[in-house]
Amino acid sequence: MPAWKGNERTARIREALGRDHEFVFVNGTVPTDPDVGGADAITDEFFGYVAHNVEQDQELCDSMIELVESQGPFDALMGFSEGGTVAAMMLVEDARHGSFGGLKCAVFFCAAPPFDPDLARAGAIKYADPDTDGVLLTIPTAHIWSQTAGVDEIRVHEALSKLCDEKAREIFLHDLGHDVPGSKSENGLAGSLRAIEHVIENAIGNSR
Repeated sequence: MPAWKGNERTARIREALGRDHEFVFVNGTVPTDPDVGGADAITDEFFGYVAHNVEQDQELCDSMIELVESQGPFDALMGFSEGGTVAAMMLVEDARHGSFGGLKCAVFFCAAPPFDPDLARAGAIKYADPDTDGVLLTIPTAHIWSQTAGVDEIRVHEALSKLCDEKAREIFLHDLGHDVPGSKSENGLAGSLRAIEHVIENAIGNSR
């Protein structure tokens, strides 16, 4: 599965899931600041994915399609923070147009709702809102975020989860802040793995 923004952060998760899963990591190209509450900096340059600029965000949609065509197909997506938002955008694109060959499930860590890819192509950036857009994604999804985050941040994570079918989603809350559970918390890691494994099992069941 492609994974965004988290190759170091997700190391324990990927190790625990086992060698049956292969991952392709996608780097951002938009200069940005380091994640709030993230790990210690190991470089002087940081890159994100979403430019909040119509032309660059249109290019993001097209580049993701090209990525999957050249390196896919993929069964699932995994993304942390803004990377999770990009993954959600791809899922909306796939649900509407089948651009990625029918993705089967996704895992979101501390992620927010995506911008609407169709509107981006039309020249407008609007983020999906469950109150007006309803459920956009029906495949199994795992939503993992910190219950110690600020009220506004939690509201954003909840909004993404509400864009996904409640019958097919798993939610796990940890107390590690804006991060992916790993070596810092065995309980957080175990809970995350349970949610992810349920999602994978449901996706396999749906494909039979």
